[in-house]
Amino acid sequence: MANPTDKAILFDASKCTGCRACQVACKNWNQRTYTRTDNNGTYENPLELTAQAWMRILFNEPEKRPASDDELYWYFTKYQCMHCTDATCVKVCPSGATKKYKVSDGDSEAWLVKTDPKQCIGCNYCVATCPFQACRYDEAEKAINRCVMCFDRITQDPEAFPTPEQASPDLAKAPDPVPTRNRPACVQTCTSGALDFGTREEMVAKAEERVAFLKKERGKQKAQVYGLDQVGGLHYIYVLEDDPALYGLPEKPSVPAGVAVWEALVKPGAPWGGLALVGLVAAAGVGYVINKRNEGLERAAGGGE
Repeated sequence: MANPTDKAILFDASKCTGCRACQVACKNWNQRTYTRTDNNGTYENPLELTAQAWMRILFNEPEKRPASDDELYWYFTKYQCMHCTDATCVKVCPSGATKKYKVSDGDSEAWLVKTDPKQCIGCNYCVATCPFQACRYDEAEKAINRCVMCFDRITQDPEAFPTPEQASPDLAKAPDPVPTRNRPACVQTCTSGALDFGTREEMVAKAEERVAFLKKERGKQKAQVYGLDQVGGLHYIYVLEDDPALYGLPEKPSVPAGVAVWEALVKPGAPWGGLALVGLVAAAGVGYVINKRNEGLERAAGGGE
């Protein structure tokens, strides 16, 4: 299970207004470019995660809408890499590019999942096996892209921030030109207070308190916390007013069964790697699935069916 001192982001769906300021902040901070989209009758933009769009707000419109003043109702969801404790992407990565990185030298147990582009070989195993379908391969950059929870911000990487001399005029004389730089960009920019950041223990406590309020004060008896134990515990904690499926979240995400076989028999350095025949057969099967998936991704990117 996840360590209580891990860093985590809390998303309170009951407070989200769907403004998507978090999407803009994510792109700005991580220097992502635009994603071409077409209007398909939805307010969602882009329509899926891409190598340039690491997170997006889902506009989930239910068939049976709860009562609202304007008869419009959405279940908003902030969707991105969940930084699973039992991370499938880490398990299947054959090159060691995707792994857990320490957030703080003072806490050896606090970590996040991140991919080193210099080690990534473009196999796309992580893309195919992620239970949330939350990482994307970029052909131009030859690397896997995903939410990294603004790793440079929360670790206070000095190279990621301007010096006082480089800051804007109104901040040039400030002791710290970015006083809240230790929070992810999405959290910092949230206009409605739907996002919060801290230790996982703190975020879970706030989520449980909010759920109790929603049940007692607003009659939301299906209100619940999502992310407590899914895939070993997520590092995105959700406050939901109803069932996860209404928010586009899998009820019970899990590590695919084939991943255990891969990790034990095929993956380089596996304890039973000597079973070459089994490994080759399994690798061929996985490779076929990956290739077919990549063909589909390429067709989709090109506008085909």
